[in-house]
Amino acid sequence: MTSNEQVYPADYADGRGRFLGLAGHAGFSVDSFVHPLHSGPAGEPLACDIAFRGSADARDLVMVVSGTHGVEGFLGSGCQAALLQSAVIDTLPASSALLLVHAVNPYGFAWLRRTNEDNIDLNRNFVDHGREYPNPGYEEIHDWLVPAEWEGPVREAADAAIAHYIEERGPRAFQAALTGGQYTHPDGLFYGGRAPAWSNRIWRGILRRYCQRAERVVVIDLHSGLGPRGVGEAICVSDEDEYRRARALFGDDVTWTGNAGAVSSRVGGSLVHGAREELGGDRLTMIGLEYGTYPIPQTLEALRAETWISARGDPCSAHGRRLRQALRDAFYIDEPDWQQAVLARFFSLMGRLVSQLN
Repeated sequence: MTSNEQVYPADYADGRGRFLGLAGHAGFSVDSFVHPLHSGPAGEPLACDIAFRGSADARDLVMVVSGTHGVEGFLGSGCQAALLQSAVIDTLPASSALLLVHAVNPYGFAWLRRTNEDNIDLNRNFVDHGREYPNPGYEEIHDWLVPAEWEGPVREAADAAIAHYIEERGPRAFQAALTGGQYTHPDGLFYGGRAPAWSNRIWRGILRRYCQRAERVVVIDLHSGLGPRGVGEAICVSDEDEYRRARALFGDDVTWTGNAGAVSSRVGGSLVHGAREELGGDRLTMIGLEYGTYPIPQTLEALRAETWISARGDPCSAHGRRLRQALRDAFYIDEPDWQQAVLARFFSLMGRLVSQLN
């Protein structure tokens, strides 16, 4: 396994350059979808980059996806860079192809946001925007999460209201109301948007271009921020049949949001829902690999603060830059033990998957 400093990026531009260079060196074909409207902090292009190796007619297609949630791309980009430098890519059977999707949300990755250029959480955006939107309780807590003032009596009252809500209804109820997805507050948390985002359209285009011929598509979508520090939980978020397939491929410790056994609440509108619409449920087995960083109150504080400065303050100020750096630090721990634990779990799952495909 390669060392941590050889794989984890310093920033988005570093991660992108490393990914493209390693992919080319390993014999992958590369394609890039450049964002037409936005650039990075130094004026650099923002792109979702694709690396593919194998036959276009491969029976099985394995996908590894990073950066769905912007700043979580530091972790995901590191795993992809490590994979490109490993022998694992040479152990896949000839009947399989490998597709790496780097930075589904390049704007969030580059600008240290979990959301995209419109404050949209991509894992809430894959819904039918022509129908009434779901909103499981977020309306009640929005003003507490993003108060008019970040410090002083207004903030203190908001925090007290959140604490009372949790005491009365329990932490799982609060998590469901918070993370279930909302479509009424563009300045809020877990906002799903009012139309398909740019990254939504890119994701669907990738599936249509690369996945249509495969009999089986297996996807690992890399995430961070929930669960015990350094533990990577493999989570299935769709139906029970896909959950059974995921357990067969990745092991009995795969969890499922359908039975409340996962650290994540059940949500709609995620990448997997878009993939199921494009490919059909029978061919797809997709997991989110969720790595724990810090306790939920700490990561929620970072999320609230960054959302607040983006909605109510100046994200380009010194204070704004500090809050965005704090968000990055909440979802990516720049310490060797955590970084190595991430890679160990990732390669353990990849090894298990390869053995099942052979």
